[in-house]
Amino acid sequence: MRRIREWLVRKWVGQPDPALLKSFLVTFSTEHGRRVLQHLVDKVYCSIYEGADPIANAMHNGRRSLVHEILENIDIAEHPGKYEIKQTEEEAQHARPGLV
Repeated sequence: MRRIREWLVRKWVGQPDPALLKSFLVTFSTEHGRRVLQHLVDKVYCSIYEGADPIANAMHNGRRSLVHEILENIDIAEHPGKYEIKQTEEEAQHARPGLV
């Protein structure tokens, strides 16, 4: 249970790398980047898998997750602080390794 809690804190509370966020924004702000992103949103993110194969479904969801991560990073770069989560001191104590 402790490892899951630590991962969640890193995933959802950790600060994203500003240089990486800038790279996402620069990459997908160009004409070509916007065209590629639109293609990914249309053909991958907004598509539905209707088959019965669980492996193909997992692959489709993985592809959608990647596009979601791109969209999320662009949004964070465009709106810094939008996803900032306030943490109480007690929660911070539990998140630090070795203090639980």
